[in-house]
Amino acid sequence: MLIGIYTLTQQRDKFIDEMLAEELRKFDHEVVIRSYIHGARESICYEKPDAVVVPMIGGEYKMDTIKKCREWGVEVIVRRGEAGMGRDQFNDLDDNRKELMLGHWDYGPYVDLELVWGPEFAAVLAQHGHLPAEKIKACGAFAFDPYFVKDLTAHPDRKETILFATGFSTADCLPDYCETGLPEGSSYHEELQKIHADARAAWLKAIHELVRCYKDEWDFELKVRPGETPVVYTDKVPSCVKIHPEGASSSEVLKTIDVLVHSGSTLAIEAHLLNIPAINFCNVNPDPLLSKVSPMVEQYGELEFMLSRLMPGVSNVRQPILDELIDHLYGPIDGKACERAARYIDNHLSGKVSKVNIPTAWPQEAKYFVSGDTLHLEKQEGDFRWSCPCCRVIFWGEQEGTHNCPYCNMKINRTAMKPGEKEPSRKRAVVSSTLG
Repeated sequence: MLIGIYTLTQQRDKFIDEMLAEELRKFDHEVVIRSYIHGARESICYEKPDAVVVPMIGGEYKMDTIKKCREWGVEVIVRRGEAGMGRDQFNDLDDNRKELMLGHWDYGPYVDLELVWGPEFAAVLAQHGHLPAEKIKACGAFAFDPYFVKDLTAHPDRKETILFATGFSTADCLPDYCETGLPEGSSYHEELQKIHADARAAWLKAIHELVRCYKDEWDFELKVRPGETPVVYTDKVPSCVKIHPEGASSSEVLKTIDVLVHSGSTLAIEAHLLNIPAINFCNVNPDPLLSKVSPMVEQYGELEFMLSRLMPGVSNVRQPILDELIDHLYGPIDGKACERAARYIDNHLSGKVSKVNIPTAWPQEAKYFVSGDTLHLEKQEGDFRWSCPCCRVIFWGEQEGTHNCPYCNMKINRTAMKPGEKEPSRKRAVVSSTLG
């Protein structure tokens, strides 16, 4: 069968999706990998896959995509890029965070199989989520599979390097809507945006101070989290800080650094697998276990002191916390999550006969058009051209403003262009959404 794998982020997901594709090809499946946000719909209509593997479902764009797949006879498989929560941690969450973790939209009628990391979160989903237990499969810790691939690259001698791996994706968003996994109007949007904005401000100050005091001893690098706006850092960090390009693989970046500074990220465990010490500075992760896997500090003085005591080449992971994460959240960290996932997918597809009936072009349905809005489906006098960065459909309206796309409901914020400027790129246009 032809399987389309649709990658959400180049940094986090692309290499893992490539590993999954290789495992699926061992079962004689044909596999293509395409971008999810900017290429899935075109790929589905052009390549006509028998099955699709997509990220966690959140937001109308993703829901509408899988609804059409179901209508056209395509098997829909969800692979979660994040670990989720252990049962005790999930039970301690407030209702907003629980809804964000499970998925606000009921995707149950449209999904055939959901691949998650650990068995405990699979049980949480089966009890509280949208699919029955038999459709949810625990595969292990996907994010860590790349670290079990032998690295034959020779790295040149250099100064010891500190990598700042940002984690503030909602800091760039509009406070009233910064997370597509929750509906508009949720009180959690504003709270989450403030947490991330405050933490980023503290990071920028710390980077400046560390560079000023230690630039002769250390090299400094910065890796921007998927969903953040890189130009924020380009304009505000010292010029000697190397900023990795969008799409840079975490596994490749980590192999060339000596110390990791993060804000509550699974990168801490990825660093541990490479014997790289890590510090959680200004934690923004609500998970009480993952936030503690590295020593946690909140103030610049604490960060400076902790950096002075680290030993490059020696992991400082808190092993009891990591063991608890493996038992209650991640499942096995053994490099075989993609292998298990491929086996589950093959078992699900085994014996099925392709019955897809996919059109040559994705239907343009203005189902979210609001009558009386200043947007128009057809150009009117004085209108400016708008183009949705997700579904790519063109509509018309005033030169600047904030609107929901009438075709996929993605919120778009657009400012007026100066003479000679080009239209904003797709990545810059959607400033109010993490696309998560």
